[in-house]
Amino acid sequence: MADAPRSLVEQLTTHMVEMGLLTKDQLAVAEVTARTLGGDLGHILIKKGFVSEHQVRDVVKGQLALEELSLAEYPIDPAVVKAVPFSVAQRYHFMPLFRVEEVMTIAISDPLALFAIGELRGILNCEVRPVLVSEEEVLSAIQLHYQSGDHHHIREAQIQIMHQAPEEGSAKSEELKKMASGSRVVSAINSIIGRACRERASDIHIEPQEEETKVRYRLDGLLEERMVFPKGLHLSIVSRLKVMSGMDIAERRVPQDGRVRLKVRGTMVDLRLSTYPTMFGEKVVMRLLMKEAALTLEQLGLQAEEKQRFSELITLPYGIFLVTGPTGSGKTSTLYAALSRVNSQERNIVSIEDPVENEIPGVNQAQVNVKAGMTFAAALRSILRQDPDVIMVGEIRDRETADMAVRAALTGHLVFSTLHTNTAAGAIERLADMGVEPFLVGSALLGVMAQRLVRRICSDCREEVTPNEMLRETMARIGYAGPLFRGKGCAACRMSGYRGRIGLFELMVVDDQMRRMVTEGKTGDAVRRHVREQGVRDMRGDGCEKIRQGITTLEEVLRVTQDGS
Repeated sequence: MADAPRSLVEQLTTHMVEMGLLTKDQLAVAEVTARTLGGDLGHILIKKGFVSEHQVRDVVKGQLALEELSLAEYPIDPAVVKAVPFSVAQRYHFMPLFRVEEVMTIAISDPLALFAIGELRGILNCEVRPVLVSEEEVLSAIQLHYQSGDHHHIREAQIQIMHQAPEEGSAKSEELKKMASGSRVVSAINSIIGRACRERASDIHIEPQEEETKVRYRLDGLLEERMVFPKGLHLSIVSRLKVMSGMDIAERRVPQDGRVRLKVRGTMVDLRLSTYPTMFGEKVVMRLLMKEAALTLEQLGLQAEEKQRFSELITLPYGIFLVTGPTGSGKTSTLYAALSRVNSQERNIVSIEDPVENEIPGVNQAQVNVKAGMTFAAALRSILRQDPDVIMVGEIRDRETADMAVRAALTGHLVFSTLHTNTAAGAIERLADMGVEPFLVGSALLGVMAQRLVRRICSDCREEVTPNEMLRETMARIGYAGPLFRGKGCAACRMSGYRGRIGLFELMVVDDQMRRMVTEGKTGDAVRRHVREQGVRDMRGDGCEKIRQGITTLEEVLRVTQDGS
């Protein structure tokens, strides 16, 4: 019974290969894409241009005898409708009808939906029998039987504005403010934010299209479409968000930034908002910062050897330790773990961040405020007069901040900070480019850790897989010869096969020989060669170890690492 949904897809794709519509290599590429990014195989084959939509529909209709009837001929069981979340029915575009023992009958309008039957079986936990009806009937039935729009609708009372920035609008914006206060738009905003918090999204994208407005969430590092609103509601949604975050509600020609603090179901959430004018209206991106406990060193995902070396570095009395990586690679979480480890009654720990993402008891945390003159450099200058033992600088962005941070490390302070570089060795080049003297860097630098985030395989549906020819070639190219695992897809991971993220790390410790090299102005290839001679495991090597342990997939490691990185 467990193999039935998969055999259906295999039957269809095998027939396409036999007919010459599709090659085995194209099928393998589509299968890897489906496992990595989610989605059903039929639409992926079409999107990649391997086959046409018309060809796929012909194969489906030719291979499977589907009943094509009217919904008027079928009863719709309210208990079955209640058991199927609206989000599932909307995503897979079907209407649940009734269930007899372990078989649920559903109405579909698109034969391509048969490629997702296996996913639906996993979500609904029963066999699925599809019948074909018209698209109009499916839409009407969904609208009629899911009148609330979402079984998890967030009531207005469950989201409270705790801190609202001052408004910058004028009397001309009164009409927009009135539009933004309507019950429908308030309900839409609460639903968008409430669902994002429930699914633990890191960002919300509200994107105007020509005829509609799409809402996408960034979940475990990748964007997924979650809602669609009528285009007529877009201006009201944007205006409401502007009012909440203190932006100029009447200004729609230039980008704006704003912030607001909310309480969602008892949890404090800081939102950082950014607008960007596009040809179809203003696009809004919201970064969600949920107040929760900082990660510990054990939770970061460091291998035992790296964790030991990292712990030794961050407990030294003075020097500077840097964490590098692109935006969204978990650098701040790593620094919070380090601060939590060194935090004690005997130490005065002070930080300057942009923004403060998590509160750490015992740490004196402050936030950048450029309008008030509270920049990283200005704050660091004041921190040095606060008798600190440990200093955290959220990010080194300019020469002044870099120079002050390095000098603070040389005058008896332990300094933690971040840089935007691709590799650990690249941090030395970046400091040199900023104009920091090499002898200062060589004397102060303790170590650098480069990192990326990859998605974890869902523990509820993880399985070992046999690699096909394309995967074997990839494994040979990167020198990996261990087992491969993947997530089959289940309700717990939204059928993606992934749930949560973990770090890939490259920890470079500055030894005496490297210190001399840096002081002499040697950077780039010379430092990288020395790092490799030290036996330091790079991020791809760390990723291969996590593949072997069944933590992540080969596709994920390749996605976030580069050859030689």
